[in-house]
Amino acid sequence: MTPNKPKIYPTIFKPMMKAMCKPTCESTCEPARKPAWKRAGVATAMAAYGFLASAVLASSAVVANAMMASAVVLSQLATSPVAAAQAQDFAEFKKRNQQQFSQFKQDQEKAFAEFVARWQQAEANYIQQLREHWSDAKVSNKTQWVKYSDDQRQRTTVDYETDTVTVEILDDAGGSAQDTESAVNEALRQVRELGSTKLATAVSQDPIHISAGMNFSSVRSSAHMQGQSVLPAQFTEVNKQQAQVERRADRTVVKVKLPPAAGNDRASRMLPLAKAYAAQAGLSPALVMAIIHTESSFNPLARSPIPAFGLMQIVPTSAGRDITEYLHGEQQLLSADYLYDPDQNVQAGTIYLHLLNNRYFKGVRDPESRLYLAIAAYNTGPGNVSKAIANSNKLADATRVANRMTAQQIYDRLMANLPATETKNYLRKVTSRQKHYQEEFNL
Repeated sequence: MTPNKPKIYPTIFKPMMKAMCKPTCESTCEPARKPAWKRAGVATAMAAYGFLASAVLASSAVVANAMMASAVVLSQLATSPVAAAQAQDFAEFKKRNQQQFSQFKQDQEKAFAEFVARWQQAEANYIQQLREHWSDAKVSNKTQWVKYSDDQRQRTTVDYETDTVTVEILDDAGGSAQDTESAVNEALRQVRELGSTKLATAVSQDPIHISAGMNFSSVRSSAHMQGQSVLPAQFTEVNKQQAQVERRADRTVVKVKLPPAAGNDRASRMLPLAKAYAAQAGLSPALVMAIIHTESSFNPLARSPIPAFGLMQIVPTSAGRDITEYLHGEQQLLSADYLYDPDQNVQAGTIYLHLLNNRYFKGVRDPESRLYLAIAAYNTGPGNVSKAIANSNKLADATRVANRMTAQQIYDRLMANLPATETKNYLRKVTSRQKHYQEEFNL
């Protein structure tokens, strides 16, 4: 598959980036494209400023036979008033170039920070609005998609981890509860509606997305987003016998358990993408499936407050930089709507796994050891993994220590030294689920 170029959100000064982009990967990845300000080199700059670059380059080919002659020429050039002026021009040119690059980096960091601030403020504002009605106000997260009615007095939660749909209806202003029959009927109507609510619609109507100024062009043009629903229609044809009603202090709660096949269906839908992009990255598709399961429970609308988006929970301001630099030779800010697209998200997440395995920990010789490090780093970052292994943030130190250990010793050390319980559980779940998907889908 040919990757689509990610959208920039907000605009990240693309023309300047193309001129000054960093190298992408190291030797195990595709050849890196050097920045223009480095790639130009002294020879090109000298040519631009009349420094007889062609003569200098030609002499380099026969330097062994012309060392003395070159020294004389360079001596004459150095003492020439014209050459001195040109040298000053070149120094000023180099200084301007460095200043422009420095300014570009500052502008990029500012844009990244503004994106995070805008998103988090939009989320905080919306939660504050919800608290006028809901003491336990909540919004969508990694494994749950949450929708409120227009008057914010009804809440529908799709839990992809437990395959449960919960509809909560607040009592009216006078404290009167909706009768059970009406509550159940409304809940069943909401569940059926999920089967026809396209992912593109769910994203574009989300109040937080709208408030954050999100661009919806990608989700509106995506075949996956237009073709898939929040829940497959075949699992939303539920009846009253499947509904469990509960009365709470201020609301009526109706829970509907989806059929057991619902979870397997979501996994099966993602399998072709996992296979395709894992093959391109030289990874096991079972590993990609295990990461998706652990990150989002196959919730295509997954998001977190960081913010991270989509099936493989890509953080635009961290992993997103590595991913876009690998794909396009320049760092870009992947937009939320780009990452909600299942195809684009799985491609991005698989690339990041590849970079962790083949760039950050490429020096670790044992594949199983390297896999454990990459899995943990996907959750907590390479620096924290390095510190857990070698008590140092330097990857070279972690590599050196890891190469003196067995894979089991590395796993045990990570489980003992990783600072976050979340990352320890993450490593345990992913390795277990990888084996499950190897057996389930014969991968």
